[in-house]
Amino acid sequence: MRITKKQGGIIGGIAAAVIIGTAVGVHTYYQDRWYPGSTFNKVDVSGMKYEESIEKVKKSIASYKLKIKGRDKGQDTITGQDIDLAFTSEEKVKNAYQTQHNQSVITSFFSGKNRTNVTAVTFSEKKLQNLLKKSVLTTGSKEYSIVKPKDATIVYSEEKQYGVIQKEVEGNLLNTKVFETVAGQAVESLKGTLNLKDQKAYPDVYHKPGLYENDKELEEMQKTYNNYLLHWIQWDMGNNVKETLGPETLKDCIKVNTKKHTVKISQSSVEKWLEDFCLKYKTQGIARTFKTHSGKKIKVSGGDYGWRIDYDKVISQTMKILKKAPAQSDVKAYQKKPNEENQKALLTALKPVYSHKGYRMNYNKKENDWDTQNYSEVDLTEQMVYVYKKGKLVFSTNCITGKATPDRITRTGVYDIKEKKLTKTLTGADYSVPTRYWTRIMWTGTGYHYSSRGDWGSWSPTYYKTAGSHGCINLTLSDAEAVYRLTEIGDPCFIHY
Repeated sequence: MRITKKQGGIIGGIAAAVIIGTAVGVHTYYQDRWYPGSTFNKVDVSGMKYEESIEKVKKSIASYKLKIKGRDKGQDTITGQDIDLAFTSEEKVKNAYQTQHNQSVITSFFSGKNRTNVTAVTFSEKKLQNLLKKSVLTTGSKEYSIVKPKDATIVYSEEKQYGVIQKEVEGNLLNTKVFETVAGQAVESLKGTLNLKDQKAYPDVYHKPGLYENDKELEEMQKTYNNYLLHWIQWDMGNNVKETLGPETLKDCIKVNTKKHTVKISQSSVEKWLEDFCLKYKTQGIARTFKTHSGKKIKVSGGDYGWRIDYDKVISQTMKILKKAPAQSDVKAYQKKPNEENQKALLTALKPVYSHKGYRMNYNKKENDWDTQNYSEVDLTEQMVYVYKKGKLVFSTNCITGKATPDRITRTGVYDIKEKKLTKTLTGADYSVPTRYWTRIMWTGTGYHYSSRGDWGSWSPTYYKTAGSHGCINLTLSDAEAVYRLTEIGDPCFIHY
């Protein structure tokens, strides 16, 4: 339909009349009512008459309860009486009402400006804070446990057999300052419910974990974790005996620090396993039973004869392997399918490094690690030396051992022949003596050797107590030569009383 100029004027006039009529109606309606958008402590009183609004707010205050809902079905309720909730002076409200009505309702209605929010209630902030501090949501109870937030982290999965990302625990530990703030705001607004679980409305009311499972840092941490974890280091001990350091042990040696976003291998934890490993195969110092020249069986302990893995070298060797990341293709293959075949690709085979060795390794009975057919014996009580070859006594002679003082006594134990020299100069704090047929027993300086002392004619089984050596087993020239000739490096030497 085409509208003519005359018709347009008529329609425009009608629209203007409608607008004017609406404005008059609005003005008339609101002349004794609160304007649109008016609130008492954010309680909407728009369109209410003054007396009605006062009655509504007072009634709300009298029966006021704030129900607080927390995580894990936690809840608490605070009443207006608990916090001295009260209506403010009516004079303040009336002044706001009169100030509002001094302005045009049309401006407020159409522009949204000049809207009024009156602070109509008061309460004791101190009492509210005290109630919140004692609230079950803050302190917990037998029925409601307070759970602290935990960072997402890397843990060993028994099912998958490698390190996986463990989801964070959000917990229900409140940030008390934020809790007090939002609760105070709820009371001011006379809200009936405060839902702390609303993350959008109250994002900071609960303490948060520092790391979440989807954080990129965790992906790198997981990679580092598995680079340390997925190692199998295996020592071949001989006789089909093998020792393996693998993920079952390494998982307890890897330290994850979610605060610093680091993953490290704890050398001290690895060392503990290696120490036990070394001690398992150590035979130095153990008690060994042997038959003396008299046919009597005795036990002798102490000394340095036997097997000993080089602890320091094994630590260095192991840490070097652990700090070298395995091929990522092998890691991924194992993670996809943790079977024996993929495990072998991550295995490092080693031979044990010994700092000292015995004659043989007997896994069932450690003390049987020596050559029972070839050895020597020093009887300190009798002051005699005995040498055995092929299980038979082939030589014996008297000797003079260390003087019976703490600094010169000949120590008991089982040792091995470590060095043989035709000539050697023995030195100490107060002596320097050239000798012959040196057969070393201890690295501290004790050994069989010739002594040119002129008191051999005074020898007796007790002579050493007052005129003994500095710890060595003194022999005459011919006897020293015989011992030198009959013993071999590595032969056991039993020294006993």
